[in-house]
Amino acid sequence: MSQSRQASNAKPSGSNALAGIMLEMRSAWISVVIFSLVINILMLTQPIYSMNLFDRVMTSRNLVTLGMISIIAVAFLAVMAAVEWARTQILIRVGVRVDHALGVRLLELSHQLHIEQSSGSGRGLLGDLTTLRAFLTGQAIFPVLDIPWIPVFFLMLFALHPNLAIVSAISAVILFSITYVTETMTKAPLAKALEKGGEAARFAALNMRNADVIEAMGMLKTMSARWKVFQNEHIDAQASASDRAGLLLAISKFVKTIAQTSTMGAGAYLATQGEISGGALMAAGMLSGRVMMPIEMLIGSWSQWGNAIEAWRRLDEAVKSPERIYSGVSLPPPKGEITLEAIKGGAPNIPNPYVVIPALKIPAGASVAIIGSSAAGKSTLLKLITGIWLPKSGTIRIDGADIRTWPRDELGPYIGYLPQDVSLIEGTIAENIARHGEIDSEKVIAASKAGGVHDMILHMPNGYSTPVGVNGSFLSGGQRQRVGLARALYGDPPLLILDEPNANLDEAGENALDAALRTAKKRGQTILIASHRPAAIRNCDLVLVMQTGEVTLYGPRDQVLTTLAKAATTQAASPPNPPAAPQQKPPTAEPQKEATP
Repeated sequence: MSQSRQASNAKPSGSNALAGIMLEMRSAWISVVIFSLVINILMLTQPIYSMNLFDRVMTSRNLVTLGMISIIAVAFLAVMAAVEWARTQILIRVGVRVDHALGVRLLELSHQLHIEQSSGSGRGLLGDLTTLRAFLTGQAIFPVLDIPWIPVFFLMLFALHPNLAIVSAISAVILFSITYVTETMTKAPLAKALEKGGEAARFAALNMRNADVIEAMGMLKTMSARWKVFQNEHIDAQASASDRAGLLLAISKFVKTIAQTSTMGAGAYLATQGEISGGALMAAGMLSGRVMMPIEMLIGSWSQWGNAIEAWRRLDEAVKSPERIYSGVSLPPPKGEITLEAIKGGAPNIPNPYVVIPALKIPAGASVAIIGSSAAGKSTLLKLITGIWLPKSGTIRIDGADIRTWPRDELGPYIGYLPQDVSLIEGTIAENIARHGEIDSEKVIAASKAGGVHDMILHMPNGYSTPVGVNGSFLSGGQRQRVGLARALYGDPPLLILDEPNANLDEAGENALDAALRTAKKRGQTILIASHRPAAIRNCDLVLVMQTGEVTLYGPRDQVLTTLAKAATTQAASPPNPPAAPQQKPPTAEPQKEATP
């Protein structure tokens, strides 16, 4: 299998990673900048038209001049509309390209963060991508594209009269100051609103996943009250930010109106003094409004800017995450030998490792029963062996190769995993058994028969096309477990890892599981099965006993069971409060051997 593959949509990591992706589309951004310049120059059409209308047509009453300048003005305005449309289309395509460049990468990162941190920290990345794409394709970005060209209008005002430019400049400075105050006053409440909104959404999603438990035990009012706390904090922060932004927007509109009025008043004064014409007076009012428009639009869309900036920050931080780089050497399919070297590990976000195993070796083709009391570390050990959780220290090897060096999508087909809490993926039964890949009917039926679920599926209304629902909600617990077993058996993987596979099975399911284990054992598959039931142990060659995260016994089944029975008998016959027995020595890398007769 190939080990030299990074994600197909991998992008530069390190500082300014997201900016690097944007720079890859520099030609599009250059076009947007050029089009913005053209648009702002063409916006001079209306002021110039007004000047000619008042200064030439109204004085000369020449209809030919009126017709000509009207035709020219309409032509320029049509060009401006076309260029605006082209600029919008480019930004839409930029947003689509950003989505294509980051979508798969962010989905993989969301999955990785959920696995490695056991939290919802990665769930908002795709939402952040949607926020950024909507921002790039919406109206909020246009003010920033237009603000750099404000000097064009200042030059036009200066050409009409320097005093008109000075009045507009003072107004623009005031509006820019309001913009800065807006950012300062709304940044904190916007960040809090986003945080609390995310918590409320996550809590609501948790309720939906546990709807049956909540309904059965009458917990809805309690859960609703808890959700309302999160939602109220979100609404309060959002309202605070909106109140401040609304106040500043009202002030900015007032300043804009005063600025235009002041410009018109100054222009009227200059006109009465004979320093400018009446047409220049009208043009000055329009140019003053055009100077203020992008600044006012920026203040009005500041909440969108705040959301986009926060989304950019989180996306940039996510894209900086290093990707695994593989050696480029193709390894043969594994036979199933498992070696653990100085392993310390446990669930993510837990500082102290729960499972500590100095050395352990499981030969290829062996069938191992992992037993122990609840919270002994059985499920944790299986998750470490499958690579779901990476050890905090030490190495786990399959056929001698570090599991961290195997691409998951290439190693995965050689592992059959049945988790303790079976969760099916929305789709049909056939799609789930085929692991949502290309459906090979022969393999699907073979896996179903091996798992003893073929007849059960045939008796369903739509057979293998029966939908399973979200998380397999359309099926019973026993049906989910049996379909999950067939999924684990699909393709006869060399390594079969089953965590409490008979927890929800009836007698027929137990018999099917027993037959599946016997068949897998005959095929030489390596089998690891964690279970509390004796029925799962009888098909195993080796037994591994765990207690508080450590392996206390490991060896041939009969020898280990005899040792456990003797220990139980000794404990039952011992007087109360006996002295502490010496602790069992850690197991060696090899299982204990049975004594030869």
